[in-house]
Amino acid sequence: MALKTLKIALLPVLMTLLVSCNTSTYFQLESPDKLIRIVIDQEEDQSDTRLYYSVYLKKDDTYQQIMDPSPLGVVREDSRFVENLEFVSEEKLLNKTDEYTLVTGKKLHVNNSFNTSTPIFENKDQKQVSLEFRAYNNGIAFRYHFIGEAEDELTVTSELTGFDFKDGTFWGQPYDTLSTYTPAYETYYRSLEVGTEAPLNKNGWSFPILVESEGAWMMVSEAGFDGSYGASHLHAACEDGLYTIKFAEQGEAEGYYENTSSSSLPWATPWRFIALGESLAQIMETTLPTDLSEPSKIEDTSWIKPGRASWSWWSDNDSPQLYERMVPFVDFTAEMGWEYFLVDANWNHMKNGTMEELAVYAAQKNVDLLLWYNSGEKHNVVTEEPRDLMWDKDTRRAEFERISKLGIKGVKVDFFQSDKQMIINQYIDILEDAADFKLLVNFHGCTMPKGWRRTWPNLVSMESVRGEECYIFDPYFPRLAPGNMTILPFTRNAVGPMDYTPGGYSNNTYDHLTTYGFELALTVILETGIMHHADTPEQTLGLPPYAVDFLKNVPVVWEETKFLAGYPGKDVVIARKNGKRWYIAGVNGENMEKELSIDLARLGTVPANIVLIIDGDGPRDLQSTEISPVDGKLNIRLQPYGGFTGSWE
Repeated sequence: MALKTLKIALLPVLMTLLVSCNTSTYFQLESPDKLIRIVIDQEEDQSDTRLYYSVYLKKDDTYQQIMDPSPLGVVREDSRFVENLEFVSEEKLLNKTDEYTLVTGKKLHVNNSFNTSTPIFENKDQKQVSLEFRAYNNGIAFRYHFIGEAEDELTVTSELTGFDFKDGTFWGQPYDTLSTYTPAYETYYRSLEVGTEAPLNKNGWSFPILVESEGAWMMVSEAGFDGSYGASHLHAACEDGLYTIKFAEQGEAEGYYENTSSSSLPWATPWRFIALGESLAQIMETTLPTDLSEPSKIEDTSWIKPGRASWSWWSDNDSPQLYERMVPFVDFTAEMGWEYFLVDANWNHMKNGTMEELAVYAAQKNVDLLLWYNSGEKHNVVTEEPRDLMWDKDTRRAEFERISKLGIKGVKVDFFQSDKQMIINQYIDILEDAADFKLLVNFHGCTMPKGWRRTWPNLVSMESVRGEECYIFDPYFPRLAPGNMTILPFTRNAVGPMDYTPGGYSNNTYDHLTTYGFELALTVILETGIMHHADTPEQTLGLPPYAVDFLKNVPVVWEETKFLAGYPGKDVVIARKNGKRWYIAGVNGENMEKELSIDLARLGTVPANIVLIIDGDGPRDLQSTEISPVDGKLNIRLQPYGGFTGSWE
């Protein structure tokens, strides 16, 4: 393959068609701060040409290429938009701004700027597609627009988009094999060399992926889903670092529905985005998933209340079927001052009492209830109940109306197991209908977050993670979970809320190796609109009083989030701000003692003293201590698989 680029003096504009000569076209787009540059080339391969994009990062006044030319292209059933595309025109918009407020997230008030350009190309069938590129100060994004008017549906059969990385380190989560419960984005992240093929028994790599290469960090995922397109992952083969888009597996959803996407025209695909920068801060703190999503469709969000929840299922799977086992958790929730209690699967078979009676009792305790549902109709065969209520719109709305009249405040909908377009539509339909009845939504057994928390603020959390329920049935979880947790802030939790269900201080089927300090720290390390605490009332209230007080007061709403220290797979330290109070937490993902020196300068001001909760003499011991930063740095020793947390104003 020979790159054909005409070298001429660049005009001082951010996105310009420089030359169109034979089959070679050259474009350039820079971010508002001029630190990121996208270059779009047309390359010749034998007798055909194809469009490619490259990414550059400015270092020491010089743009350094951090990604190799990566392919663009999409194939519709009726036409290909891949080879020999002819340039038609280009529209550019500079210094665009977008300001919005979220109900939950790592940052509530978001204000960003970007430059955009939309060149239009025509294929041999005289059909047109535009490529909309955006350059932000912390990343890039692009999507395809099919131009025209057509009432009949057209179908995209494949997308040839790729991400071509240079040598470096890759963190990825295999896209799971198909089973009754998968895919559900619940495999472990792995640290490998760029270009390492996914395991043979898996179906590729899941979004998001993380890459460290050429002195830069890059996190790739997708956002901006409106139901007209299915979600995707990456092919298993990634030779020489080229990762390419793959649609949902045809066998997902029990083989029902197509894994292609169909819509009438005009039609825009979801955004593919790359958060990037020289620091992991630009990865963990990114707002690109919501930046690229539609504004809120809920005008009045005052009824949406983030919060903390107790959860009985982790310690007693059958508890939702027995009224008397629910009552102590309601009492516990009230004592902790938490907002919610989650009644999990099979509550419709409750004995010795009814859901109506439990709702009345909880209301007397000033506790709101959340109810579990199976998403299934024919697309899953999981037998947990209630099921067959979340697919048909009329049935779903009738159930939402019924439970909202009982005072129920939200639903947890489980077992989707597919990224096909029909299932993506089900997510959106559930969010829309739930909003009409002022119900919060938490998805489990689900896809990766897509930025929906901006469009539908009643979406408070999603699972799509191997969480602490795995202490029940995964013998590998105790050993792999600590390191995985130090990768998640830069991957899974960087793209949206994550319902990890922390707080398993006691042992379940498989004993945990993490310390109490590690478990307590997860209440700050994790970001989610509802934090479900997994353990029993007795175990949690048996912690030292200062730890119980911390759990009573730690919020889930954050005005700011700052990455302070860490490296994926090793450790991570995060600070989050609520009102005037900063919270800080760190966890050690390795089975070795270590000392951390944490620079607090990124927080603006350094407190004179910080009261911390740290590990004591052993993994099941805690102690409260006051530490004074030295030269703006917090120095702390972590036990193997240990952690710490604290706060100050």
